[in-house]
Amino acid sequence: MSKTRVAIIGGSQTETFKKLGDKLGFIVEHHDGKTGGGSVENYFQRIINKADVIIILRGAIKHTSMWAVRELAEKKGKKIDYHDGFGATGALEKALRLVG
Repeated sequence: MSKTRVAIIGGSQTETFKKLGDKLGFIVEHHDGKTGGGSVENYFQRIINKADVIIILRGAIKHTSMWAVRELAEKKGKKIDYHDGFGATGALEKALRLVG
């Protein structure tokens, strides 16, 4: 059975997200949510396409990025949830609930 791919959008704890995700049986892809101009959707297309589940760190992402991720996830039929904190544990607990 292949591991569930979780995209975490927002925040800056890439290594922590990946280590904790691995302990929980996930492959974690992280994007800090920052964009540098141009089409916002283009910054998130790849990570959304690869993910089974998407978690947005609501307090660590610009609204335009959050809306772009949400729209892409909905278009692709991906499960999505929002985490109000910045921590890896809470974000990955949300992912567990989505896949459980």
